Amino acid sequence: MKKWWLVFATVSIVWLFAACQSSETKEEKKEARPMDELVMSMGARPPGEFDPRKRWGLYSQSNILHSTLLKRDADMNIEGDLATDYSVSDDGLVWSFTLRDDVKFSNGEPVTIKDVLFSYQMLKEDGVHWDLSFVKAFREVDPTHLEIELKEPQSTFVAHLTEIVIVPKDHYDDNYEDQPIGSGPYRLVQWDRDEQAIFEVNPYYYGEEPYFKKFTLLFLEEDTALAAAKAGQVDAISLLPSFAEERVDGMSVRSFESNDVREVSMPMQRAGGTGPDGHPVGNDVTSDEAIRQALAIGINRQAMIDTVLEGHGKKAYSVVDQMPWWNEATVIDDTDVEGAIERLEEGGWVVPEGQVIREKDGLRASFDLYYPAADQVRTGLALQFAEMAAPLGIEVSLISSNWDEIQTKMHAHAVLYAGGRHHPHQYYTMHHPSMAGIGYGNITYYDNPIVTDYLEQAIRATSEEQANKWWKRAQWDGTTGTSMLADTPFIWLVRLDHLYLVDDTIDVGQQKVHSHGHEWSLLSNIQEWKRK
Repeated sequence: MKKWWLVFATVSIVWLFAACQSSETKEEKKEARPMDELVMSMGARPPGEFDPRKRWGLYSQSNILHSTLLKRDADMNIEGDLATDYSVSDDGLVWSFTLRDDVKFSNGEPVTIKDVLFSYQMLKEDGVHWDLSFVKAFREVDPTHLEIELKEPQSTFVAHLTEIVIVPKDHYDDNYEDQPIGSGPYRLVQWDRDEQAIFEVNPYYYGEEPYFKKFTLLFLEEDTALAAAKAGQVDAISLLPSFAEERVDGMSVRSFESNDVREVSMPMQRAGGTGPDGHPVGNDVTSDEAIRQALAIGINRQAMIDTVLEGHGKKAYSVVDQMPWWNEATVIDDTDVEGAIERLEEGGWVVPEGQVIREKDGLRASFDLYYPAADQVRTGLALQFAEMAAPLGIEVSLISSNWDEIQTKMHAHAVLYAGGRHHPHQYYTMHHPSMAGIGYGNITYYDNPIVTDYLEQAIRATSEEQANKWWKRAQWDGTTGTSMLADTPFIWLVRLDHLYLVDDTIDVGQQKVHSHGHEWSLLSNIQEWKRK
């Protein structure tokens, strides 16, 4: 009885609170909020939770709290941040930086070259999310000049320079994520896991003072966030395609192009292997080239865009679509069911009498596809993929799971995967054999010696122009490559448009092409936002 009364009392209090709140109109709620403050919901908790050892910095949202040596502008050009200038030796081995001398952390302490050296050395030693094994030495030339010497040229090193955040040497420890100290435009003043994060302007920021002096991020589920927008409780939310037709007075849907792609990974080795982590490697069906190529040309990507993405997306052909290092020759025609069936039969996959699933030497054309249950878009894409595979005589068994389990299965089973970054290093890690079995690197255990040579030529190039030539060859050289014209370790599906519902009075500035990570991509330039 005591428990029953406790439940009754709690429900009554919530009902009374809601009734009181309802008397305040949506307009009154917004008017009560200062013009230079924002409340938003971008879905997920911060990627890496503000700690670079936990991946904070892998995506462009890190500059909210921190400085990096270099950064990309809205047109994807490299420019200085903590470093005012940099140069690279002709052999590509020595990178020299001139540092600002007027930068302070949010606690008022100066940012010194010692903090820069500590940040890089710490991540090199950690070696989990940042591979800096190619660095030979970090050197302090004088208090404002830094040199980083590499063991060999590394064309993608510039990506690290735009992502690795600078943390204070004297205040970084295992609890850093609870009270992060940085030198970016904002500082974290409150951090309630799974609930909210509150940011205020960093009074010591060296750049132009942001218009918005405070913003709060609420960690809400998509439907709850939409309800909050309708109630006037938030100024902006990330939006699922299924909610794109919702209408909220005073707010409008904003759409931004991305290279955020979804794909199906296809393990390339025959079954029976074991990875360094002890998990199984290989799949006898997905390792068959005819299966992979038939699926690549047989599925209908536009139908996926029209149904799962509600029209808000584009066909995907690689993890580097629309980037300067993308090979446009990798575009393929799809929805070719007849051609897909022909490819399967040429590869020895036939439909036995009275059956619907193809077989080859007694092996059924059937494999499992894992996808994260909590992801609505991937769930929809997985269902569509399986439906489109069926007319080809290929059975795709869907398994709804979570990432803890998927990590143990992803080298032996297909996964509804995702990617897309502002640099080609991810393309390298997804296809180089040295990365097989390491984290989320080469999960398919792909290994083509010709492609490997191209990848190494690209990574060792001393200029971006030279590197791009090799990246493109690795995708397709006219005979072989990682693309769906050839090896097809991934069946690329769609490239998402990132959608947000935003207050009409908010100017979000010039957005760069968004990378993978829908929820926080909009915030990468929040220091430039203004109220119209």
